[in-house]
Amino acid sequence: AAVPEGLPTIVAISLSINIARMAKQNALVKKMVACETIGCINVICSDKTGTLTENRMTVTDIWSQGAFKAVQDFKDPVMLTNFCLNSTADLYEEDNSVRFVGNPTEGALLVAAEKAGTYYKNMRESSEISDLFPFSSDTKNMTSCVKNGAGYTIYTKGSPEKILALCSVSEPERLKIEEAIVGLQKRARRVLAFAHKDVAARPLSREDAESGMKFDGFVGIADPLRAEVKDAVHACKTAGIEVKMLTGDNIVTATAIADELGLLGEGNIAVEASYFENLSDEEFSKVLPSVRVIARSTPLLKMRVVKELKSKGNVVAVTGDGINDAPALKNADVGIAMGISGTEVSKEAADIVLLNDSFSTIVTTVKWGRGIYENFKRFIQFQLTVNVASVLTVFLCTIFGMFWEGFESPFSALDLLWINIIMDGPPALTLGLEPMSDNLMKNKPTARGESIVSAKMLRRIVLNGVYVSVICLMQHLFNFLGVPEGNEAMMSSVIFTLFVLFQLFNAFNCRELGKESIFKNLFKNRLMLLSFAVTFALQVVITQFGGLFFDTVPLDALMWLKVVALAFSIVLLNELVKLVERLFGKKKTK
Repeated sequence: AAVPEGLPTIVAISLSINIARMAKQNALVKKMVACETIGCINVICSDKTGTLTENRMTVTDIWSQGAFKAVQDFKDPVMLTNFCLNSTADLYEEDNSVRFVGNPTEGALLVAAEKAGTYYKNMRESSEISDLFPFSSDTKNMTSCVKNGAGYTIYTKGSPEKILALCSVSEPERLKIEEAIVGLQKRARRVLAFAHKDVAARPLSREDAESGMKFDGFVGIADPLRAEVKDAVHACKTAGIEVKMLTGDNIVTATAIADELGLLGEGNIAVEASYFENLSDEEFSKVLPSVRVIARSTPLLKMRVVKELKSKGNVVAVTGDGINDAPALKNADVGIAMGISGTEVSKEAADIVLLNDSFSTIVTTVKWGRGIYENFKRFIQFQLTVNVASVLTVFLCTIFGMFWEGFESPFSALDLLWINIIMDGPPALTLGLEPMSDNLMKNKPTARGESIVSAKMLRRIVLNGVYVSVICLMQHLFNFLGVPEGNEAMMSSVIFTLFVLFQLFNAFNCRELGKESIFKNLFKNRLMLLSFAVTFALQVVITQFGGLFFDTVPLDALMWLKVVALAFSIVLLNELVKLVERLFGKKKTK
């Protein structure tokens, strides 16, 4: 009876059932332990596009020839050609709406081109692309070489600072362009700049292709925040979870979005990735806690952030959707990939895949994870209480039997087996399926090194275990329940039944780990109520009719009433302790 062999069973059952429940909440758990680990995270390193935002890109502003143009009135053939040919995206219609295949930013450019009367499919069919240099987090631009009669036209697009660096622009014009760009970025627009040049011969390299470009203009692309993200970020703050946004956007755009989400303030700052390049590990460690936003973030920096946070004892979750995010996803405590926009490599490296790419789903999984962790604690508290009570009772009876003749353990081997079934069976298992409480997201995250058996749990385990053991021994010694003198069989039956009912009622105590009364949520776990009723009925059958196997004798109605009332006292004892804790807590707060 002292071996809690039911623990692996309840862990497997609880995790498996909750994996299925989390899948219905759009969180596909690939590694079973992750659905519990995510409940302990205290830092989330989140991407922006598609996670905090809707990933529904729309071109809202176009700058060309020194002024802003309306999208539908835009007619610059060079930039429109850049939109259509310097791209690998495609469009298709689904449910009377346009969907993107490929990069959403490029898809938004194709939609803008069609609004301006230019159809990319016709242009691509009649054009010959000689070279294509793809976008990367290092180059920050994409370049295509298109054959144009006897010569070639080079088109490039990318971050404004990179494209301006490739072009010869006068200082007054550069200042005017930069002012317009900053104006868009402050409105949380993603800005993409464009340039081109005509050459007689095919370029020999990417450097050759991108030198001496002519600046054409830029566009502002809106990607609205998801409607539920603000509430989700606020829920993270309430739950003691720090959110860090690592985005490829410009610092101004990233700061505007962070302000909208309430990530900055109170000493929290936003920086660009280049800020960390020359910092030593010690300096990096000092600065990182105050950083909430990292703009122009790179996969290498994300990896460094994760390692540093973990080295300080944080439990870290990382979101990502690209191939380069795989190392950070793999090294995080919980890697979270995007199911819609994510690459297969990122999904393979992740522990959890979000089926709807929404940040709010992460908050939901955290809540489920915390609920699972609390259920483990409920089950362990119940099991260890039974262990303490049964071992202490048998041990003390053995010690007393050395000094008092005839003083024997009230439990037979079969009695202990039945107690062991209760400890590992339905009453215990249903504690692992307790519904999530409303205050889960108001608690602090579980620390990395924290023991699952807290000091409060240990006090309750000892209190209840000793109380049950003492009452059973007192009944054995003083017979205060009034068992007829000399009827040792009935005495053993009364103590055995009393012990079992003590454990059944104590299961209700284990449902509430905090200071709240168990009666507040008494009927929320109906499965446990059912298991309690069934186990109680089986105990009645064993006591009244199981004498052939358990050496029990039937008890009369009055004795049953006494035994049930005494067993229920363990609930009253715990309620009294919680009442004192609540009153003491209020005085301490005042």
